[in-house]
Amino acid sequence: MNSIPDLRVILIDDNEIDLLLHEKLISFQQISRTVLSFANANKALEFLSSNITLPKIPPTVILLDIQMPEMDGFEFLHAFDAYPYKIKSQCHIVMVSSSLDYGDITRTNANPMVIKLLRKPLLLKDLKETIEGIFKDFL
Repeated sequence: MNSIPDLRVILIDDNEIDLLLHEKLISFQQISRTVLSFANANKALEFLSSNITLPKIPPTVILLDIQMPEMDGFEFLHAFDAYPYKIKSQCHIVMVSSSLDYGDITRTNANPMVIKLLRKPLLLKDLKETIEGIFKDFL
Protein backbone atom coordinates (compact mmCIF):
# COMPACT_ATOMS: atom_id res chain seq x y z
CA MET A 1 0.00 0.00 0.00
CA ASN A 2 1.32 3.41 -0.92
CA SER A 3 1.39 5.85 1.93
CA ILE A 4 -1.15 8.63 2.16
CA PRO A 5 0.53 11.91 3.13
CA ASP A 6 -0.38 13.13 6.62
CA LEU A 7 -2.88 10.30 7.18
CA ARG A 8 -3.76 9.88 10.81
CA VAL A 9 -5.68 7.03 12.36
CA ILE A 10 -7.82 7.54 15.44
CA LEU A 11 -8.67 4.41 17.43
CA ILE A 12 -11.67 4.56 19.75
CA ASP A 13 -12.15 1.42 21.82
CA ASP A 14 -12.68 0.72 25.51
CA ASN A 15 -10.63 -2.48 25.27
CA GLU A 16 -7.00 -1.60 26.01
CA ILE A 17 -5.71 -4.83 24.43
CA ASP A 18 -7.55 -4.15 21.16
CA LEU A 19 -6.20 -0.58 21.18
CA LEU A 20 -2.65 -1.83 21.62
CA LEU A 21 -2.96 -4.58 18.98
CA HIS A 22 -4.52 -2.25 16.42
CA GLU A 23 -2.02 0.51 17.13
CA LYS A 24 0.90 -1.91 16.61
CA LEU A 25 -0.66 -3.31 13.42
CA ILE A 26 -1.04 0.18 11.93
CA SER A 27 2.45 1.30 13.00
CA PHE A 28 4.34 -1.85 11.99
CA GLN A 29 2.63 -1.98 8.60
CA GLN A 30 3.37 1.73 8.10
CA ILE A 31 -0.27 2.50 7.32
CA SER A 32 0.08 5.76 9.24
CA ARG A 33 2.78 7.49 11.25
CA THR A 34 0.14 9.15 13.42
CA VAL A 35 -2.00 6.81 15.49
CA LEU A 36 -4.06 8.30 18.30
CA SER A 37 -5.79 5.98 20.74
CA PHE A 38 -8.77 6.82 22.94
CA ALA A 39 -10.31 4.42 25.44
CA ASN A 40 -13.25 6.81 25.80
CA ALA A 41 -15.38 8.19 22.96
CA ASN A 42 -15.93 11.50 24.78
CA LYS A 43 -12.16 12.11 24.87
CA ALA A 44 -11.98 11.47 21.13
CA LEU A 45 -14.76 14.00 20.53
CA GLU A 46 -12.89 16.54 22.66
CA PHE A 47 -9.76 15.96 20.58
CA LEU A 48 -11.70 16.36 17.34
CA SER A 49 -13.25 19.59 18.70
CA SER A 50 -9.76 20.97 19.18
CA ASN A 51 -9.18 20.48 15.43
CA ILE A 52 -11.79 23.09 14.51
CA THR A 53 -9.19 25.85 14.77
CA LEU A 54 -6.63 24.08 12.56
CA PRO A 55 -6.16 25.76 9.18
CA LYS A 56 -6.20 22.33 7.50
CA ILE A 57 -7.49 19.05 8.92
CA PRO A 58 -5.34 16.05 7.94
CA PRO A 59 -7.11 13.10 6.30
CA THR A 60 -8.28 10.91 9.16
CA VAL A 61 -9.58 7.37 9.49
CA ILE A 62 -11.53 6.77 12.68
CA LEU A 63 -11.74 3.13 13.77
CA LEU A 64 -14.72 3.19 16.10
CA ASP A 65 -15.81 0.34 18.37
CA ILE A 66 -19.57 -0.18 18.57
CA GLN A 67 -20.03 -1.45 22.11
CA MET A 68 -18.47 0.78 24.75
CA PRO A 69 -19.62 1.97 28.19
CA GLU A 70 -20.50 5.63 28.79
CA MET A 71 -20.79 6.45 25.08
CA ASP A 72 -21.15 3.70 22.48
CA GLY A 73 -20.22 4.00 18.82
CA PHE A 74 -23.72 5.06 17.75
CA GLU A 75 -23.83 7.81 20.39
CA PHE A 76 -20.42 8.97 19.12
CA LEU A 77 -21.80 9.12 15.57
CA HIS A 78 -24.80 11.15 16.74
CA ALA A 79 -22.55 13.67 18.54
CA PHE A 80 -20.04 13.78 15.67
CA ASP A 81 -22.81 14.54 13.17
CA ALA A 82 -23.15 17.99 14.76
CA TYR A 83 -19.50 18.84 14.03
CA PRO A 84 -18.63 21.32 11.27
CA TYR A 85 -18.31 20.07 7.71
CA LYS A 86 -14.63 21.08 7.78
CA ILE A 87 -13.93 18.23 10.21
CA LYS A 88 -16.52 15.69 9.02
CA SER A 89 -15.32 15.93 5.41
CA GLN A 90 -11.80 14.85 6.41
CA CYS A 91 -12.84 12.05 8.77
CA HIS A 92 -13.71 8.62 7.42
CA ILE A 93 -15.40 6.38 9.99
CA VAL A 94 -14.97 2.62 10.03
CA MET A 95 -16.87 0.77 12.73
CA VAL A 96 -15.13 -2.19 14.33
CA SER A 97 -16.79 -4.84 16.43
CA SER A 98 -16.63 -8.41 17.55
CA SER A 99 -20.43 -8.33 17.83
CA LEU A 100 -22.58 -10.54 15.66
CA ASP A 101 -25.69 -8.68 16.80
CA TYR A 102 -27.94 -8.21 13.77
CA GLY A 103 -29.24 -4.90 15.17
CA ASP A 104 -25.70 -3.47 15.43
CA ILE A 105 -24.85 -4.61 11.92
CA THR A 106 -28.07 -3.14 10.50
CA ARG A 107 -27.62 0.20 12.30
CA THR A 108 -24.01 0.40 11.15
CA ASN A 109 -24.82 -0.32 7.51
CA ALA A 110 -27.69 2.21 7.59
CA ASN A 111 -25.54 5.09 8.87
CA PRO A 112 -24.28 7.27 6.00
CA MET A 113 -21.24 8.43 8.02
CA VAL A 114 -19.90 4.87 8.27
CA ILE A 115 -17.73 3.67 5.40
CA LYS A 116 -17.56 0.03 6.47
CA LEU A 117 -17.89 -2.42 9.37
CA LEU A 118 -14.80 -4.51 10.14
CA ARG A 119 -14.52 -7.42 12.55
CA LYS A 120 -12.26 -7.32 15.60
CA PRO A 121 -9.49 -8.07 15.89
CA LEU A 122 -8.58 -6.23 12.70
CA LEU A 123 -6.99 -8.19 9.90
CA LEU A 124 -4.27 -6.41 7.94
CA LYS A 125 -5.80 -7.34 4.58
CA ASP A 126 -9.24 -5.94 5.50
CA LEU A 127 -7.79 -2.75 6.96
CA LYS A 128 -5.56 -2.08 3.95
CA GLU A 129 -8.38 -2.74 1.47
CA THR A 130 -10.67 -0.39 3.38
CA ILE A 131 -8.13 2.43 3.55
CA GLU A 132 -7.17 1.98 -0.10
CA GLY A 133 -10.86 2.17 -0.99
CA ILE A 134 -11.30 5.41 0.96
CA PHE A 135 -8.25 7.07 -0.57
CA LYS A 136 -8.23 5.46 -4.02
CA ASP A 137 -8.04 8.88 -5.67
CA PHE A 138 -4.88 9.75 -3.72
CA LEU A 139 -2.95 6.52 -4.38
